[in-house]
Amino acid sequence: MEKEEILSVNQYTKFLVPASSYNMQDDNRLLIPFTSGDKIGFVDKEGAIVVKPQFTMYYGDCYDESDNIRVAIDDLYGFPRSGGRVATYKRPMYGLINYKGETIFEPSFYSLIPAIGNKNLYTVQNNHFEYAVLNIDGTEVVPFGKYNWIDGFDNGLARVRIGNVTNGQNENGNKWGLVDENGKEILPLEYDNIWTFYGKKRVTTKVVKGNVAHNVILSELFGKDKPQEKGNHSNNYDANADDYGTNYGEYAGSYAQDAEGYSDDVIDDAFDGDPDAYWNID
Repeated sequence: MEKEEILSVNQYTKFLVPASSYNMQDDNRLLIPFTSGDKIGFVDKEGAIVVKPQFTMYYGDCYDESDNIRVAIDDLYGFPRSGGRVATYKRPMYGLINYKGETIFEPSFYSLIPAIGNKNLYTVQNNHFEYAVLNIDGTEVVPFGKYNWIDGFDNGLARVRIGNVTNGQNENGNKWGLVDENGKEILPLEYDNIWTFYGKKRVTTKVVKGNVAHNVILSELFGKDKPQEKGNHSNNYDANADDYGTNYGEYAGSYAQDAEGYSDDVIDDAFDGDPDAYWNID
């Protein structure tokens, strides 16, 4: 019999308490979340409702006027199954509000990834499954549909891809590159793989071209057209042997990836490409 895992609270844990037991004046946040039924809204430090309860989830807190909060509502959808049955699912649709509770982006995106180190920049995926990079004023830094996939920005860079991935396998013509926060291609789309570095607190990444792979220092890429090689060459490189996590991003926005941490290939292989089936894994 397996030993039951004992979970404990950490610095990310949030407690629900009645308003009568909570002193909002001691809360340093400009917007304070509260629940009503199964919906989340926001009040100010005086207890006045700024945003009516309407969201199913929120991410981040406003301690400063430059802070924004990602919010989500549930989108219900379904697929026909054998015997005339319909399997129904729900997925979050993401939006963004500012410290005043004003809507920056309506909750209409399948994915909304904040840039690390730049509070004004977001990678988004719309309901047509197109990716773009947006400023909070709505301007397109990278227009919808230019790339088949765009990662979040970290170290001022984001991975981009043209072509598709099916069941974890690169299709013909599938190429990777890097863009900066202005949408400029820092590395051209000519690589077979670029390892993930978003949120990994890494200063390097590995680029793969054919059977050759090498590490590059991210900060040294600006102003250069080609990566500087930092050793670690291999003539028989296995692009799936990622020693700090396999590929992520194909299912960005899903609970299985964003909250549970499952990689693209785990979702493809173990969940048959359905990230909502994560709950059924043994």
